[in-house]
Order: sequence, then C-alpha cells, then structure tokens
Amino acid sequence: MPPAALIRIRTGFHAVRACALALISLAAGSCGQVQTAANQPPPQSSPLEFIGEWGVRGEGPGELAEPVGPAVDLNGRVYLADRRTGWVQKFEPGGVPLFSFQDRAVRSASSIGVDSGGAIYVADAAAGRMRIYFPDGDLLRTFRLTPQRGDAGLFGFSVAADGTVFVPDPAGGRVQAFSARGRLGRFWKLPPTATGEPARPVAVAAALDDFVYIGDAQTGRILKYTVRGAQVAVWDVPSDAAAPLRGLAVSRSHLFALRGPQAQLEIWTLDGQRILTDPLQGRLDAAPSGALSLAVSRDAEVFLLDPARPRVLRFRLRLPAP
Repeated sequence: MPPAALIRIRTGFHAVRACALALISLAAGSCGQVQTAANQPPPQSSPLEFIGEWGVRGEGPGELAEPVGPAVDLNGRVYLADRRTGWVQKFEPGGVPLFSFQDRAVRSASSIGVDSGGAIYVADAAAGRMRIYFPDGDLLRTFRLTPQRGDAGLFGFSVAADGTVFVPDPAGGRVQAFSARGRLGRFWKLPPTATGEPARPVAVAAALDDFVYIGDAQTGRILKYTVRGAQVAVWDVPSDAAAPLRGLAVSRSHLFALRGPQAQLEIWTLDGQRILTDPLQGRLDAAPSGALSLAVSRDAEVFLLDPARPRVLRFRLRLPAP
C-alpha cells in the first residue's frame, strides 16, 4: 500500500468476516450477561441497562487494533479511529461494520467527532491539527489547533448543531470555538480552582440546548457555559466521586461523566443534579488502560470504548426526561 493511500471499503471479505465475528461477540456478551445475572444480579432498580458488546481484534477494515473514540451521529451510528492502522470506521449501533477508509495521518489521532451532516472530524492534539473528511472519506480540509505537547490524556472535542467546533486547550486552561471552516471565532479561559490552580479542560460536550459542558481534569468539576462563553454554573465533584475524569457526553436531557481509575458512570440532569452513579455492573473490574471514553446518542444509548480488549460496550438509559 502506498504510504499516503486512502482506501474506502464498503463490502468485501474483511467486512463480512468482521460482521460475522461481531455478531458472535455480541452473542457471547449476551451469554456472559446471563451468567453474571445468575451469580451477581445487578440492582433491579438501576435504569442503566446493558445491551451488549462488540468488537473484533485485528488490523483490517471492520476490526479494532488501537481504537480511539467513540463518536455517535444523529442516527446512532458509531465512529472509531484506529491509531495503529489509520482506519476510520463507521458501525451500526450493534457493531455491524458499515464503512471504512484509511489515512496514515489517523495513526496519531487523539479523538474523533461527527457533525449533523455526517462529516467526520479527527483531532491530533499533540500536533495541533484537526482533519475533516466528507462522509465518503475524502479529505475536506485541515485546520490548526493549539498543540498539546506531552499530554496523552483525554482530549474530547464536540461539534455543535450549527457546525461550531468546541475544542479544549488543556495547556492554556481555555476552550476554543472554531467555525466549520477552521477559523477561530472566540475562546474563553476557565476560572482557577478553589486553591488557585489553573483549570485544565480536557473534554467539551455541546448540547442541543445551546449550552456547552466542560470537564476540568484539574479538579474533576464540570462547568456549564453558553455557546458564547458566559459561565452559567460549576458542578463540583461530589465527595464520593472517583476521579479522574475519563469522558464527557450529553444527550437530549442528561449529561454523562465517566470517571476512573475504576470506571464509574455519573448521570446528571442538565441543571446540575447528579441522579445516578453506576459502576457499569462491574464489566470493567480493573483499572482500564488506554483512552477509555464514551459517547451518547440523542436517545441516551451509551457507547463505552474499552481499548484494552478492544471492544465497545453498549448501554441504554431508561429514565424519563426531567
């Protein structure tokens, strides 16, 4: 393969094989769920339902080697970027491969996003670069970000409904707002911590209610801003929360914060009430390695990437809208 080859695969042997193995993996996950339920039944009152898991280890299209992500589009389809192979991949919610393309620049990916039109965004935080691809995999444009030298932690950006790209700048303690063409429109600094330490924003989640939610790795707090950069609220870390922050995502009506090292999922209302802390039914029972992160669909299906295996765990939140 030429070094800069861009390959698009919609069908073929690898995709069919990955699809079949994904279904086998999902079936195995379901059997595991039954066995776990027989030995250690999860609380019947928990509104977070485990649906299944999927992921086939490998380096071909439809397979996972060193994935980062996930991202979820308006139809609930899941996107992953693979640092080892350079694949960008799209899956059905249940893990069936839909589309893959390959670009060597993806091998340094930090995170992935998708906009309302299906364009795919891949961030390289260390190099300070955002690459945007058409839905068919052709490169649309590249624009510059503030480089994050020597920081391999969480870097979660978000594409709002109007195309604005909200990007954290952990080193600068600020959030930047770019147009879809890559022009920096505005930025705002986060306030320091109670002890005077500078904030280190590592994740941004833009909601449909025109607010932006920011995760601060320095303290684990969550800050709420308007899209214009006006601070609305600060949600301090509860005393029983398990820091550090590992992911942040938002649905129509709830905010989801993933914390570690023992993975726990917090669910908040959008006005700042923490209504649930769930250990994910012990499915990640050891300190996870790699870029553990999550994404949430508009209808509150939760997709959690476990890069160590690698696999994607799928949950559904059954809570009425507040």
